[in-house]
Amino acid sequence: MLQAHLGLEKYVTAQMYYSLIGRGLEYEFQSFAEYHNIGILVWSPLAGGFLSGKYSRTNPAPAGTRFAEAGNFVPFDRETGYRVVDVLKEVASRHDASPARVALSWLLGRPAVSSVIVAARKAEQLEDNMRAVDLQLSDEDVRLLDVASDPGVPYPKWMVLQLDTAEDPRSKILNPERYADGGAWKDLRQTRWSG
Repeated sequence: MLQAHLGLEKYVTAQMYYSLIGRGLEYEFQSFAEYHNIGILVWSPLAGGFLSGKYSRTNPAPAGTRFAEAGNFVPFDRETGYRVVDVLKEVASRHDASPARVALSWLLGRPAVSSVIVAARKAEQLEDNMRAVDLQLSDEDVRLLDVASDPGVPYPKWMVLQLDTAEDPRSKILNPERYADGGAWKDLRQTRWSG
């Protein structure tokens, strides 16, 4: 890194947006942060309050609320957001927890995430948010949340992954679950060019 070359202190943290409805940093920066031992300090982990579970398709944010006024600050597809909130509520009910606590717990379990920045208007909200560190989500909980919030793999990452698989077998060895059942990472070049 440039800091080491110049004899400077290296970066140890990066403050970035990340949430169940904003997973874009997973495809470039997260692996960079892991490789360089940089902790991610997450801002707006509840997407401006949307992931608190208080809004739904039939109960949108009323005028004057923080989300209604600044909801576009962290843009996301509303239908995807509602689907994620539905799963958050399902998982929360199994743990006798709030959807917000579940969303924060999911984030705290992600690679390279060192902490989250919470913003609560009431003491009860702050206490609930802080209790996310004690919430242990099961593998099934995490799987449900991952599936509901999966943004897909953006270009050019899907192309790079395909090429890496075809030319370098280490990816298959390190991440075999990606290739199970001929999943999205299947090398398609052989079928394209044969015959």
